[in-house]
Amino acid sequence: MSKAQIIINAATGRMGKELLIATVNDKDAELVGAIAREDHPMAGNDIAYLIGAEPQGVRISADLPKLLSNDKVLIDFSLPDYSIESLEHCVAAKTPIVIGTTGYSEEQLQQIEGAAKEIPIVLAANYSVGVNSLIGLVKQATALLGDKADIEIFEAHHKHKKDAPSGTALALGEAVAKEQGKELKDVAEWTRQGESPRKDGNIGFSVMRAGDIVGTHDVVFALNGEMVTLRHEAQSRQCFASGAVVAAKWLENKPAGLYSMQDVLGLQVV
Repeated sequence: MSKAQIIINAATGRMGKELLIATVNDKDAELVGAIAREDHPMAGNDIAYLIGAEPQGVRISADLPKLLSNDKVLIDFSLPDYSIESLEHCVAAKTPIVIGTTGYSEEQLQQIEGAAKEIPIVLAANYSVGVNSLIGLVKQATALLGDKADIEIFEAHHKHKKDAPSGTALALGEAVAKEQGKELKDVAEWTRQGESPRKDGNIGFSVMRAGDIVGTHDVVFALNGEMVTLRHEAQSRQCFASGAVVAAKWLENKPAGLYSMQDVLGLQVV
């Protein structure tokens, strides 16, 4: 069985470096490209300088279109505008793509859906096995407690994260709302200040940005006299990076379509 040939977009970023490590360490994957912006000081260097390893024979490049082809997979954890630009190159080259970027606008999400008619895409807010299992548990807890409890979602990330709430927090909120037959936009309480009594049936969101927190997500079901909390705490970014590499390997030879991490892992969510 041939190894999956993987290109890492935004390779010099926090997640980019973790994705490089995860790909290099995966015996069923081969790193064939690492992309950075053209003016990045590391451009042209071997990726070894980024991950503290022996030379790998893969140099950091700014020419994404040159590297793309239909027998490779791009993993993209970048920023929305740059991610969409990269997606357009993937469509042109018929290259499958694993997307972990968050913070897209509605228009950009529609662009991704349109691209999925041409190429296979895995789109997920979070690639860890634990978080994707948590989504299933949240749906089950909502079915049991949702009509009896006030539901709150809390998330914490490092101070450099740009979007809030996190994509994972939104995915958890979507799971609750969908289980209740609602649209998240109709029941979400994003901020509270001054006099802001809770409205029955709403889902509250709280956000923390501080230090170097990798990622913590709580879904709280508060009943009278008791409280149930489901939590996922990421202790390193490798859980996300390893999951994205699993998704890239799974995506090989798949037909065009928009897939989730639930599809990749074969999780049967109740």
